[in-house]
Amino acid sequence: MKTLIVYYSFSGNNEALAKQLQERLQCDIVKIEETKKRTKLSILWDVIFKRSARIKKITITLFAYDSIILIAPIWAGKIGTPMQSFILQEKRRLGNYSFISLCGGVKRQKGKVREFLEQLIQRKPTATEELWVNDLLPAEKKDKIKYTTAYRVKPDDWKVFDSQIEQFLKVAINSDVSPAAPFQKPELLMTS
Repeated sequence: MKTLIVYYSFSGNNEALAKQLQERLQCDIVKIEETKKRTKLSILWDVIFKRSARIKKITITLFAYDSIILIAPIWAGKIGTPMQSFILQEKRRLGNYSFISLCGGVKRQKGKVREFLEQLIQRKPTATEELWVNDLLPAEKKDKIKYTTAYRVKPDDWKVFDSQIEQFLKVAINSDVSPAAPFQKPELLMTS
């Protein structure tokens, strides 16, 4: 199966996730870029006023792929506006698609995101998953937006999400996926 990863990242966390999946799948990858530099304030305005983002045109043939994995942050319960803009531009060309995000995790929103995608594209995603920064934080910083938004994922953090990622990929591309470079399973996962 030929898979494409299309991602948008503001903080760099979802870009790290996209590269992590690309390494595992050895597939093509495309970055969504905006025409103007984004700020935290512009994220707020997009959410409040339901604005769309202006993105650069992507020159890739989506029909050439059996599955497409979309990766983007979640802002106030919705997919980041640059990814929304991409979806609206390309929804007729999105065949078998899935969505995954590395997000704060203060609010569990996977069902809401799945419904939002279905409304936007008029088809259900094959798979959806949220990886929560909250799961990486020490107990005293959990469930606090100021810590989840400031956190930047580190290479060892992927061990915490390894089984979630594997399950997502099995469903997303309809096959068993072995990582290109398998990770050692962590002996202890952080719990709250």
